[in-house]
Parts: sequence; structure tokens; C-alpha cells
Amino acid sequence: MIGILVLSHGNFSKSIVDSGKMIVGKNEKVDYLGLYGGNNIDEFYDQTAEKIKELDDGDGVLVFSDLYGASPFKATAYCVKKLRPNSYRSISGINFSMFIESVLCRETMSLEELTKHVMEVGKIGIKELFAEAKNFTEEEA
Repeated sequence: MIGILVLSHGNFSKSIVDSGKMIVGKNEKVDYLGLYGGNNIDEFYDQTAEKIKELDDGDGVLVFSDLYGASPFKATAYCVKKLRPNSYRSISGINFSMFIESVLCRETMSLEELTKHVMEVGKIGIKELFAEAKNFTEEEA
């Protein structure tokens, strides 16, 4: 089973994981780390590598972060030196639909397939109400 790790500034990662339990129930091999003001960045990087190792049962780990180029994302780049090759993938810009889809599909896809799939789901799930309103009927609203 592919492990899932969510990294973010503050409590965002915890909130995604906790909210996911409402939809898909409690999940094995799912965890999060939040970076807070005053945290030692090197310790956060080390914690990230340790979490990835803990979550990897051989199928790899999909790591989500909140912002491309920010410290939680950079933590995954740091891990390249500490982890076995191809043991994880890192996606920035997580949204809730990506997280839910990753939990639901991680037992039927490879790490590479899951990575591509949830990136597409994230893009498809972004809609603006009034641009999409023409596609809704009154019963759906």
C-alpha cells in the first residue's frame, strides 16, 4: 500500500488528513507534518525523511505539500539524499480532492500512476460556479 504524507505550513496538513477521515474513514499509512514559526528547518527536513521511511512498506510514499518552492516542498527535495531511489513522489499545491483520490486509489495503482492520476484530479476539480452553472440542472443545485 502506498503511504501518504501531507506537509504544510501550520495546521493545514492536519486539517486535510482529519477531514479526510470524515469521507474515507481512518487510514493506515497516512500522516502529516506541520511547519510552525520558530521550528528548526533542519529538524523539519529530518522529520520529513523519517516519516517517509515510516510510511514506506515497499510500495513508496506520495508526499503532498502546500506550496511549490516553500519549505515543506523543499523538505522533500532534501530527502533525495537520505532515501532509497524512487521511494517517494512529491506533489505541491494539494487540494482536498487530490488527497481523497490518493487514499481511495493507492492500493490499485503504482506510485507513478497514482502521482499522475491525482495531479489530473486536482486540475479537473477546480471549477468556478458561474462558469459551470450552465452544466447544472435545478435538481443538482
